Amino acid sequence: APCYYDATHVLSAYAIYQLPFGRGQKFGGDSRKAVDEVIGGWEFSPLLSWRSGWPLPPFGADNSGTFGRGARPDCLSLPSITNTPAIVGGVGVGRQWFVNNGNFVQPAPGTFGNCAPQLRGLRSPRYFDLDFSIHKNFQITQRFRLQFRTDFVNALNHPQFNVPSMGLGQTMGQITSAQPPRNIQLALKLYY
Repeated sequence: APCYYDATHVLSAYAIYQLPFGRGQKFGGDSRKAVDEVIGGWEFSPLLSWRSGWPLPPFGADNSGTFGRGARPDCLSLPSITNTPAIVGGVGVGRQWFVNNGNFVQPAPGTFGNCAPQLRGLRSPRYFDLDFSIHKNFQITQRFRLQFRTDFVNALNHPQFNVPSMGLGQTMGQITSAQPPRNIQLALKLYY
């Protein structure tokens, strides 16, 4: 079985781009010093993260009588990913990632379940995130520099769903939580 933290496909990209405004730049190249202090020297830094989903480990009650951790159910087949917007016949709110239509059942008393710890072909939602920063440095003296910056975490404000519930029961396959929404922060830093 794949390892529980196996994200088969991962892409991370980062860039720093100096915006073309201010003295010596394409736009405002002949601007005065006061104007250049406002429009010049800005940098844009995007950070892109994308990965495929994690393998999902089903678990159930310990029918073996060994009091072992991570008791697994019997796997009869793999469920299909439905990813429906509303939970049908479930408890709470969220998304129905898959429906357990008898795919997973409790093992017989005194036996261990036959499901692999992580199933091939059954994965959590993928993760896609774009963060970026816009910042400008103000050189005060040769030694001191002041930086104004604003950072956007989850800039596109896409929902980043967490893994679904994998315990046998009526909430199996339901996603009821997500990563935080967009976060914008402002900062003023003094470098010396």
